[in-house]
Amino acid sequence: MSKQNHTAQEIRVLDVFKRHVASFSSGDLDAVLRDFGEHSVVVTPDGVYEGVNRIRTAYSALLAEFGNIERGDSPGLTVDTLHVCNDTLFITWHAASKQHIYPFGTDTFICDGDKFTRQSIAFSTPQPRDANFGVTGVVASGY
Repeated sequence: MSKQNHTAQEIRVLDVFKRHVASFSSGDLDAVLRDFGEHSVVVTPDGVYEGVNRIRTAYSALLAEFGNIERGDSPGLTVDTLHVCNDTLFITWHAASKQHIYPFGTDTFICDGDKFTRQSIAFSTPQPRDANFGVTGVVASGY
C-alpha cells in the first residue's frame, strides 16, 4: 500500500474495496452492484457503462469470465500493487479466469461514501489458459 497511516476517508475506501472484492470473488452480481450508485460510471476496453443497469452488463460479463472464484471456478485475480489516496484507490493485478490468462491489469476506483462513483478497468490482451497453468493467490489477499 502507498502509506501506513490512512485517513478516515481512505479507510472507508479500503472497506468498500474489500467488500467489492468479496462480492466479486463469490460471483454475487447483486452484491457487486450495491457498490455502485445510479450515476456511477465504469469504463472498460469494451466501453463506458453509466448507471447500475449498464454496469450490470459489464459485471455480468466479468463474472461469467471468472465464475465463482471462492468455489474454485477459476484461480482469480492477484493484486500486485494497491495505493489509496483520499477518495481514490489504484490497483495493478494479474489474473487467470476460466479460459484466459491476464498478465497485467489495472483498475482505478473513486469512492464517495460507501459507493464507487467511477471505476476504470484496463488489461493486457488475454491469452488462452493452459489447464495446467494457474495464478496463485486470492483476490486482494492481504488488503
